[in-house]
Amino acid sequence: MGGTRMSQKTQRRRPRPGSLMRNESGSTLMVVMVFAVIMLISVMAIMEIGAQDAALAMRDIRASQAFYSAEAGAERGQAWLKGQTSFPTNPITPFSDSPETFAGSLYHINITPDASGPRTIYTVTSYATVVDSSRNRSRAIEVDITPTAFTDYLYYTNRDVGPGSPGYFRTGDTIDGPVHVNDELAIWGDPVFTSRVESTHGTIYYENGGCPTSIASISNSPYDIPDFQEGCELGVEAIPWLSQSSITTLKNMAGLTLSSRKIEFGRDAGSGPMLGWLSHSKLNQTSWTDVELSSFNGIIYVNGSCEVYGVVDGQVTIVSNGHIDITDDLLVANSDADGPRPGCDDMIGLVAGSKVDVQDTTPNGSDCVIHAHIMAINNQGCLVEHYGQGAPRGVLTVVGGLAQDKWGPTGTGYYDEQGEFHLLTGYERDFHYDWRLRTMLPPGYSAIVFTGGGFARLAWREITPVDLENYGS
Repeated sequence: MGGTRMSQKTQRRRPRPGSLMRNESGSTLMVVMVFAVIMLISVMAIMEIGAQDAALAMRDIRASQAFYSAEAGAERGQAWLKGQTSFPTNPITPFSDSPETFAGSLYHINITPDASGPRTIYTVTSYATVVDSSRNRSRAIEVDITPTAFTDYLYYTNRDVGPGSPGYFRTGDTIDGPVHVNDELAIWGDPVFTSRVESTHGTIYYENGGCPTSIASISNSPYDIPDFQEGCELGVEAIPWLSQSSITTLKNMAGLTLSSRKIEFGRDAGSGPMLGWLSHSKLNQTSWTDVELSSFNGIIYVNGSCEVYGVVDGQVTIVSNGHIDITDDLLVANSDADGPRPGCDDMIGLVAGSKVDVQDTTPNGSDCVIHAHIMAINNQGCLVEHYGQGAPRGVLTVVGGLAQDKWGPTGTGYYDEQGEFHLLTGYERDFHYDWRLRTMLPPGYSAIVFTGGGFARLAWREITPVDLENYGS
């Protein structure tokens, strides 16, 4: 009995043949179908993502195309403005009042002048639209530019020649302001340039230890190693120099006309300096005529040579069809040992048809200080009289700017074995740019200095675009 019960308990029900295979096949089919559905969904998703990416990429391409078209339009507007002999005084669309086609896009340009400040600022606005079947892409750019001028430089020299040619910048010089030379830059030793330097030549003329050479390099070790603290660019575009017609322009604007005069500013007639006044007399005479600066427009035209010195309280430009001789310090009233003080609105301009001389006078025998912008149209500016004669006269300090047709030397000297310069005759130079000239000019200057000088970009910005396909509708 016991054996029989155990036999019955251990019996198992066996599956019918073929049923296990059918179950396994059904399960596999189900797995394959699910996997196929997942793969199909994944492929569709990838295709959709790819289509979206392609659409986004195309939109990016169209937007970039519109941007570059707008940038090209702004450049075209600037080029047009630079090519004008007289600049617009009212808003203008220089090419067409309607959008034009360019590189598969539409673009439109307008120029708006703003003369409210000391310099006119021109805003060039360029709109561009790339027409797309789904959605047009538009971009717009505004650029603010202003004319550059000779007054933008501490040194502007049209020809680096003249007495003492070439006009070397040398060891011991710290050129504290921008420089532009319409000629080959000349370097002797290790001068320091604190601002940008430009030369129209592709080479620099180096003294090279007594064997001058011209090379296309901004250094000539071991002999000449200038320090260009804000860079030196060679081969730049020339800035055309002024002609004698500029003298005529200022002559016609003059509020005071004189003939061959000596002019003193702030003369002391016995009761203290007359600040805000000028006094003039015939050369070699001592009888004076006093004129208040505020009684005319600040432009003085002298027919013939002119001597000038004193302290200017106000704004004045002296114009001579001959030469201008500086016989003593010429200062602005609101100044100290470093030049014009912050907030100073006194300004001096000297414009000579020939040259501007620092005269060999007793007051100038020990240093000379000048606070002025100087232009010598047909000769040298700050040319020192008898610069190669006599004893050293100390330091010639200029705070302002110098624009000249030819280089004007200031003194002579030599280097010792340690490379130190020793002055023999004339002056050491101590020249500094008056940065006020970027926003304030001497009387009458704006009528002559901006011709052919190009433009400086003040600001760039992207603005709200306009769909040019629907422009004017």
